[in-house]
Amino acid sequence: MTNETNKPLRTARYVQIILVALMFIAGAVVYSRLPDMLPVHWGFNGEPNNWWPKMYGTWFIPALAALFVILFPILQRVDPKSQNYPGFAKAWAVIQTSILAMLAYAYGVSLFVAIYPAYNALVGRLVVFGVGLLFVVLGNYMGKVRQNYFVGLRTPWTLNDPEVWQKSQRLSGWAFVLAGLLILIESIVWVGVAYVFFGIIVLMVVVPMVYSYLLSRKKRS
Repeated sequence: MTNETNKPLRTARYVQIILVALMFIAGAVVYSRLPDMLPVHWGFNGEPNNWWPKMYGTWFIPALAALFVILFPILQRVDPKSQNYPGFAKAWAVIQTSILAMLAYAYGVSLFVAIYPAYNALVGRLVVFGVGLLFVVLGNYMGKVRQNYFVGLRTPWTLNDPEVWQKSQRLSGWAFVLAGLLILIESIVWVGVAYVFFGIIVLMVVVPMVYSYLLSRKKRS
């Protein structure tokens, strides 16, 4: 990978390290204000339904984010199609950073409502909004992703045929953007949340998968 090709990944890595550092700093700054048991999961009604001791709940997401920073370059190296990564270096950098940014955002929300539990009812809306925004960003780069085993729509049909891969990723990108926009709207209107949210996710995944299968079948015939 040339220096010019590697530049987006180097920049993304600096941003990711900064995000992880900020998460640890934020946890340390507010640690004394956090309750002994932290809510770590909420239902769509905004009510917490799972708690962890403060020691674990405070540091789990920052530690998970740090693990991702370590794993991203490893996954690229061990991928049987690692030679394709230079062809989508920018998209790969954006995808990595977007995932870390979503973790940082979710962590910020969790710390805020742990300190101010009166705002628990907003957790669902805030997290769904973040997921919708993440999907929009990812969707804009899905069509640029080349064949690999870790990112994009990975089915036996896409992995076996570069043309099926490319066309399927483009459709998947549009599906991600549309799903993200619908989820953003849902975070505002907040009607039938669970059914709407998971229905959108299922369609976002299933439609491109079926399309990739039909496209592969058509080529074989």
